[in-house]
Amino acid sequence: MAPTRRKPAASLALFAIAVLLGCAGCSSTGSGDAATTAPSPAERLIPVEIHEVAKAENAVAVRLPKAAGMAAPTLPAGAFTRPLPAHQVVGFLPYWDVGSFTPDYPALTTLVYWAVQLTAGGSIAPAGLGRSVLSSAALAGDIRQAHAAGDRVLLTIFSESTPILHSLAASPAMTGRRLADESASLLRAGGFDGVDLDLEGDSTADRNGFVRFVSSYSSALKGADPSWSVMLKTYPTSAFDPLGFFDVKALVPHVDELFVMAYDMQNPDVPSATAPLTNASLNDAMTLAEYASVVPASRIILGIPLYGYDFPASSRFDGAATVGHPLAVTYADIVSVGHPPKWDPVTETPWTVFRRDRTWHQTWFDDPVSIALKTALTTQFRCAGVGVWELGMSGGDPRITAALLGGSPPVKLPLASG
Repeated sequence: MAPTRRKPAASLALFAIAVLLGCAGCSSTGSGDAATTAPSPAERLIPVEIHEVAKAENAVAVRLPKAAGMAAPTLPAGAFTRPLPAHQVVGFLPYWDVGSFTPDYPALTTLVYWAVQLTAGGSIAPAGLGRSVLSSAALAGDIRQAHAAGDRVLLTIFSESTPILHSLAASPAMTGRRLADESASLLRAGGFDGVDLDLEGDSTADRNGFVRFVSSYSSALKGADPSWSVMLKTYPTSAFDPLGFFDVKALVPHVDELFVMAYDMQNPDVPSATAPLTNASLNDAMTLAEYASVVPASRIILGIPLYGYDFPASSRFDGAATVGHPLAVTYADIVSVGHPPKWDPVTETPWTVFRRDRTWHQTWFDDPVSIALKTALTTQFRCAGVGVWELGMSGGDPRITAALLGGSPPVKLPLASG
């Protein structure tokens, strides 16, 4: 199957959240007296999360099962009580799908080609990942069709290498200008409208330097062409993680959108949702509430997975232990197998259970109903929109498109001038 985008440093980020929540039971005097305990920042947002989730549920015209083990609902033709406010829809087209998958261009705001690879010192690798496809006739055709539909097209610059990202943070002014110069050449040659910075770091030591790098990069790139846009990927925990790689409050002035990679949030020890809407230790409602409390919601794109995880499990029941390594599987592959999905009323996501090779398997994923709920949630928080990793994993299911649009045409943004 196609690889999925993952987020490193989850354990550090979860630790930071645990500290915030755990210290809610500690008073400044050390007495533990509940009467003198101030709620943590995360706790203060819980009523907001509950309120916005309830409004999102009301916006989706689907009767959601309230008991565990019931059949998952399907998304009807009239999927929303009324059309959601128009919003952005961002879709990723990785290099392995170019020429074999045709995006639904009119349903998108932005098409993102993933990716070229970053090397040390702020240079773009001349080979590897999607560099050879970058100059292909097939990708050029995708860009032409996207532009004809009014879609922006961004080029992803990718790295998850700690040494490479450290080199950016260590010399931010120089590496920012160098990468901007190299990016500009590729954007002009390919007719792109901007970049998606997919730089997935894990070092607290690089936090401040990375902000300076992004500032230098964005300033130099927009100096070359002010109409180019910059989107930056971040983690779901980044808004309230003081130890994390991304200082989102400091970064947001230097980018046009923050694409929050709100997936891979499952507990690998227990079969569980990769992108819970609510009620999990890490979930979409918590993520959006935290982000919206520190940055303008109008700059946030909520990332949604079109894949899930197949967990070898100790039993068929929800809450069973994992007995092997979970494997990523696309939405299209899950649907093609045909196991009837159940609905988890806790996380508001679907899952299937089956037996293979004498082992129980539970597959947790997102479907049109759970995606519709996530889309509705973003409009409740007045976010810029939603985005999916990645388009080809949908199998072209029109119900996925309907769930992402919410009954309204997508927002179309100005294309680059040159």
